[in-house]
Amino acid sequence: MLHWVQHRWTSLWLLISALAALCLFLYGFFPLKYHSGKLASMDDLPNVINGVSIDGQEVYNSGENSVILMVIDGLRYDFATEEYMPFTGQLIKNKSACLYVSVAEPPTVTMPRIKSPDRKKEKAQWRRTINFWRDIFAMMTGSVSTFADVALNFGAPAVVGDSVLRVAAAKGRRTVMYGDDTWLRLFPGLWTESDGTTSFFVTDYTEVDKNVTRHLDRILTPDEKKKPPFDLLVLHYLGLDHIGHLEGARSPKIKPKLLEMDDVVKKIYKAMQTWERKGVLLLCGDHGMRDAGGHGGASPAELLVPLVVLTSDGFRCPHEAGAGGTVAQTDVAPSLAWLLGAPPPGDSAGRVLAALLPRDPRQHLYLLHVLAERNARLVPSTDKEFYKQFERAKVQFAHFLATGQQSAAKIAKEFYEESLEEMSKYLTETTTDFDMFALISATCILYLLAGALLCITLYSLQPEARRKISFPKLHRSKASSLIAFVVVLVISAFTLITACFITETKSQFCSFSPLWSIAFIAAAVTITVAYFIIKTTIENTKDLSILRDLNAIDYLLIIGTLFHSWSFFGTSFIEEEHMTWYFFWNTLMFFILVRTIVVVVMYFAKRWSGATEFQEKPHLENRMSSVGVSIVPQWVLLIALHRYLRTMNQTGDRWLFLPDTADWLNSPENSFYLEAHLVIGSLLTLAICLWNIRFMNNYMQIHSALTVLATACTLCHRIATNALVTPFPIIKTWDPVLIVNIFWGLLISQVIFELLTYIGLFKTCGFPLKGDNKFAYNKPKAKNEDYFYDQMEEPWNIDEVKLNLARSITHIMYNDLMLIIILLMKPHNVIMVPSIYFTCKLTSKCLDHKLLDARMRKGTEILDVLSKSLVHLWIGFLFYFYQGNSNSLASVELGAGYVGLREYSEARVAARVGLHAYAAPALAGAQLFCAAAARAHHWKGYLESVWRVINIFALQRVYQLVIYCLIAILFRHHLFVWTVFSPKLLYDFVATVFSVQALSTICVIVLLTHASSWMAKKLTYKSTL
Repeated sequence: MLHWVQHRWTSLWLLISALAALCLFLYGFFPLKYHSGKLASMDDLPNVINGVSIDGQEVYNSGENSVILMVIDGLRYDFATEEYMPFTGQLIKNKSACLYVSVAEPPTVTMPRIKSPDRKKEKAQWRRTINFWRDIFAMMTGSVSTFADVALNFGAPAVVGDSVLRVAAAKGRRTVMYGDDTWLRLFPGLWTESDGTTSFFVTDYTEVDKNVTRHLDRILTPDEKKKPPFDLLVLHYLGLDHIGHLEGARSPKIKPKLLEMDDVVKKIYKAMQTWERKGVLLLCGDHGMRDAGGHGGASPAELLVPLVVLTSDGFRCPHEAGAGGTVAQTDVAPSLAWLLGAPPPGDSAGRVLAALLPRDPRQHLYLLHVLAERNARLVPSTDKEFYKQFERAKVQFAHFLATGQQSAAKIAKEFYEESLEEMSKYLTETTTDFDMFALISATCILYLLAGALLCITLYSLQPEARRKISFPKLHRSKASSLIAFVVVLVISAFTLITACFITETKSQFCSFSPLWSIAFIAAAVTITVAYFIIKTTIENTKDLSILRDLNAIDYLLIIGTLFHSWSFFGTSFIEEEHMTWYFFWNTLMFFILVRTIVVVVMYFAKRWSGATEFQEKPHLENRMSSVGVSIVPQWVLLIALHRYLRTMNQTGDRWLFLPDTADWLNSPENSFYLEAHLVIGSLLTLAICLWNIRFMNNYMQIHSALTVLATACTLCHRIATNALVTPFPIIKTWDPVLIVNIFWGLLISQVIFELLTYIGLFKTCGFPLKGDNKFAYNKPKAKNEDYFYDQMEEPWNIDEVKLNLARSITHIMYNDLMLIIILLMKPHNVIMVPSIYFTCKLTSKCLDHKLLDARMRKGTEILDVLSKSLVHLWIGFLFYFYQGNSNSLASVELGAGYVGLREYSEARVAARVGLHAYAAPALAGAQLFCAAAARAHHWKGYLESVWRVINIFALQRVYQLVIYCLIAILFRHHLFVWTVFSPKLLYDFVATVFSVQALSTICVIVLLTHASSWMAKKLTYKSTL
């Protein structure tokens, strides 16, 4: 099994296995919403109450109603006042309308879909709801969706299961929708008439609402029978939410927008007075907003929204001062169903709003009975107190039907209301039923994988000579190894099966269905492989003396990396994770500065004192005078740069509302400085790319030309999208999508050109190439002579050219990555790209063990790989938060996803958004692999460095996963489980996906070198014949 440990891609496979285990964990933590499949029907209405007959079809009848559901996106509870909405507020004050406090279930996230050149507009107006599913789902189905919908609703798939719209369609009701076209995707085929408003190309907050209001004059006008042409009208206004994200909840534009909405309410109310049938208006918000304008958390401003009820038939609110109590969004569905004369949706757990309950006690109690009976069917156990209360209510209701005693009706009403309240609360709280078996199984697998990666990493830190000595004297045959593997595999599978039966779990993981059986077997195989890797590495790891040479900075990097994961036991450290990294980085910078100054001062002090130990080391004098002294001022400048970058974007939760440098740069009066940031960042990136070209076959300056043209494309795209001023106005007329397509073509051309030059195509065509960047036949051999070379006498310079090709491809990858990121990033963040490069380069110099520790003589390469791998991870995390990212879903912005797109494409949007969000870790990691190729003296040394780096990267990712999964299990019932802990799980999943992709890219680069060398060898051999 030792070859598994020594294989350079074993860690990558273990990381992929960890990703699969994480998927199992997410399945257990975020189970999909269970739909009973029950479609409500009028035939389901009970006709017998505890032995007493009743005509359900006759009693369950609210009369003819025309219902309007007006949803104002982002409407906070404190907006429904006379100050902001005078007409609505006056109706509430006069008790002509009822005001309820509706509670939106977190997360109240809406994902962006609009593009705008202005930073605040881009952050705010991108509130096109791909994921307003949770709120609308609750209002239309009467049940709460699970948190998994946050991830799975990326493309807004159709609602599965029963809904108000389906039961209304079954009753032949006319349903009309104007507004956010996400409704049309959630409920396709259920609308009699619709006009969806998309926000994809909208850059203001007026058109989206005008496109809705323009239909009102026609749709509210009654026909000759004084009836409007609809039974249910849905209006969804987006403008208020856009303003909130633009300038916050206290923007001066908020009040005019609310007055506009108030005028719409007034128009509807007056139109309802002209109808012969009863008109009902339900005015509500899908979620609120913070003062800063965002939403996605669990603060009262985000969760509490108004629900206003008013009718056209002399309605008087039954509540004092027109203000009712607190209701759930799930109460909207049964209320709408009752008004439409349709049964409540099959999975509904809500109640009818008190203001809409019938006054007739027989109807009133029957409606409460229907709702309670439906909820009781969803409760798995009948020993709950609220179920017993429901049974008592039935007895009293039956007694009232038989005798007509009002006291029985009063008691039945109290019992029904109490049982309904508790049932709704119970069903809402148990929406997420954690699959504990899947959670524990996934965590155990991650624990074993982390152990295996730790063992492989420690094994790889041994010097190569010691690894060769560590081979066991007795080698097992392949047959005996296979038998041992099968035996352990059977034991692992038997243990899992036994655990399934002992725990009597209902987990799908133990269902043994065909699909889950594959997952079950894969888990057993993973456990077996991890066991053998751990066992083999423990047996063959003999020399870790290299760890004794760790210095204080190495210990700081290791301890900081380990502590970071454990810090998540505090919710504040999750919300404010950036503060942890800021503290770590400031500490590291201080340590490096002090240690470098101390080493340089001590060296010169001993040198001036005439110490003999330094006279014997002339190379040390050169290193200290040329490198050590120059590093100190550079490091001071780097500290100043980081202090500036830290102020660029406020992130986290606590201080998010504070203004930052980006706000100042994006203000109109400071546009010059914003453009300067963009241009300087782009030109510095170009300079870095041109410097990296020295590792490539820059034949006829092709790479230089392509790089300059690609950078020009990024600047032209900025000009075409009005993000940059130019003296050439014609560029503004260019098509941004075409510019981006040309940009992609230039990047692809670079890779193809480089591969062709190394393969030898240009040389075969007679074009001269640089000597050390081509394959050559090095040993003389007559054509008529039989000469055999052993492995050590390879006549081709394959390893040399493989290394050159690896250097070239990694630097092309790094250049292309930088150019793509400056294309996707916001203008003020472009400066981050060269800053990451300079930080990585200077930090790598400062962490050189030969510089920091005079007692080091040789053999520091392994320690350098360890420390530089960890510090590049730190740099990636640090700049991730510098960029403005956080662990809140409210900070997710899809702006970069639509660069260069004419229409929505899930795969391309997801790739762009992911790369934009994780730009810093990607750049830091790419820089590390480029440095590994540049520093390597031979091909084998390069592979050794890559092997160690991949081991460390994979270990850090899986270690963080296993710790956080353990934390998520322990805090699964925490108050902030959905708003703090769960989003972090989704972020970790995405980070793991991109880690697999990044390490797979390095694997592809190595495979490309092998394939190119084989092809080049064939071409070169044929050309010499």
